[in-house]
Amino acid sequence: MISLLLNKSGFSLIEIIIVLIIAGLLGLVGSFGITSSVKSNLLQQQNAETAYNGQMAMIRISKEFKNLTSVTSGQGTATSIEYDVYRNAVRQTHKLSWNGIPGTYLLYYDDVSNNGNILVDQVKNFKLEYYDSNDTSPKPIWSSSTIKIGVTLELIGADNISSVFTGKITPRNLP
Repeated sequence: MISLLLNKSGFSLIEIIIVLIIAGLLGLVGSFGITSSVKSNLLQQQNAETAYNGQMAMIRISKEFKNLTSVTSGQGTATSIEYDVYRNAVRQTHKLSWNGIPGTYLLYYDDVSNNGNILVDQVKNFKLEYYDSNDTSPKPIWSSSTIKIGVTLELIGADNISSVFTGKITPRNLP
């Protein structure tokens, strides 16, 4: 019986402290991995939203430009265009404009007398180019011989990652 009392099995205080320190270090390393994974996922979601917004803006621009019938004289520049469309047999003047400041809005005016609607935000670059034929070099301003409009839209996404969208649109209602 005396041998049972002297044989004390169990953990010493030092052993318990060492185990707690190791467990804490493993938890710390694991939390860094989880944090970076969550941050990466968040950035991916934000950049996917930027890509979606850019694609939707390009679709809207394409539909607008396909239906334009004329461009107001002197109003087709590298960052702005004022044009006419017919909707329900009524002529309407629309405008697409960017102020040239990165991080601002691309505005769409469905009536040039109002303040404009935000087509897309966080625009880093917006450029319009005008083509007289399929094989010519682009011009920075609209002319009466323009048959195609080149559009470049660059958006700022999460972590300053840029997404660039380009397209060439042939208006089908030009005289």
